Amino acid sequence: MRLLVVDFDYFFPVPQDPQDPLAFLYSWAHFETPYYLGEVWEERALAFLLRGLPLPQARGWEGFWERFAFAPEARLYYADSNALAFHSDVHQGVREVMLFDAHHDAGYRPLGVEPACDDWMVYYARQGARLRVFYPSWRDPSLEPVPAVPVERVKDPGGPVEGVFHRVFLCRSGAWVPPWADEAFFAFLEAASLPKVALEAVARRPFDLVGLLRRSEEEALGLRIMERLRGLF
Repeated sequence: MRLLVVDFDYFFPVPQDPQDPLAFLYSWAHFETPYYLGEVWEERALAFLLRGLPLPQARGWEGFWERFAFAPEARLYYADSNALAFHSDVHQGVREVMLFDAHHDAGYRPLGVEPACDDWMVYYARQGARLRVFYPSWRDPSLEPVPAVPVERVKDPGGPVEGVFHRVFLCRSGAWVPPWADEAFFAFLEAASLPKVALEAVARRPFDLVGLLRRSEEEALGLRIMERLRGLF
């Protein structure tokens, strides 16, 4: 039983060089709470818009599913959190996990009581599964801590992937991927020609880009007025 796991943050590039002049705009805390899944993204979007920068987008997901062969009975399970990659409907009988992700999810801290988004691969290791991680081309694997369990880690070479997969799990990772990328996520989900099972509610998050653009213009005007006033004194 081979399981393919895809985290949508694989398709959301962020700067890897801390000296990158835009790196500070991506210095985001990541917690799977309602605030970090939704509200926080407005302020993060404003940080770009106030500087006249376009919002970063998901890219490279088109045609991804065509790289894989699936068994006739294969299903795609999906959720927001990657913790559900070890859901009881997903992990039964799995002997190999192939993960496409910007993170290895194989343990960064002491384990909790249940699988979390950053350590669910450890639980697959405990059931004897072979673990493989393919990082996106933009990701620097050296920035990741050493996994808590043996994991084969390489950059994705692209092209067709060997073998047949019997099960698929896809997560949105809404604490890492912003709501303005939700349309791309759902298009990616629909592009997979497999029966789909939602393991938790995954809906499009409210995001008022027009309102934020208006707000950024008002903020920018206020800053210009303040600068002019400073020049008078």
